Amino acid sequence: MAADERLFAPQIAAFPNMRVVAWIPPQKHESLPDYAARLARSVDPDEPCIVGGASFGGAVALEMATHLQSRGCILIGGLRSTSGIPWRWRIFRFLVTFGPDVLQRMALVGARLGRPLVSRGTIRRLERLSRPESGFARWAMCAILTWRPSPATRQIRIIQIHGSADRVLPCCLASADEVVPGGPHALTLFRSNEVNAFIERSIRAIS
Repeated sequence: MAADERLFAPQIAAFPNMRVVAWIPPQKHESLPDYAARLARSVDPDEPCIVGGASFGGAVALEMATHLQSRGCILIGGLRSTSGIPWRWRIFRFLVTFGPDVLQRMALVGARLGRPLVSRGTIRRLERLSRPESGFARWAMCAILTWRPSPATRQIRIIQIHGSADRVLPCCLASADEVVPGGPHALTLFRSNEVNAFIERSIRAIS
């Protein structure tokens, strides 16, 4: 959720005109659509464009597209709607309604008390989530689990690629136009050739 331009290193090399937008700090209690609107205003090229994103960034890109002269939105292992979020994450929706600050405290308590009950990997993730520098990730978790797509997103042309072995956002919940056999969640890095070819085809189709 807090990935930066390194996630798209193979795509930056392949598409010189591609621009990777840096995250801006979210405002307190800001919804995903409101955040995307602010981000769109900060980068608006004032001309027709194609917007895209991976994972959580796909949902942000889709909302951004409604505020730009967007010809389409390319999703790479991303979300069209909350129906793509697996139930194991949705069950935490009632917790994140309390906000990122409460989520930080819960993660800290979970990391301290959960050692006999959960795996070391889960403990490490809870510890990372409780750290001060993980503020954006905590906000992003709250934002995506409480996301209600803007009505305007229904008018955006979406082209989506997804990995069949995506364990974060399962492919069976996605309405992908193209599925990469055995592809993981981080398709941009680990299946860059397929992703770059898909982007190229998508640009031609949209243009």
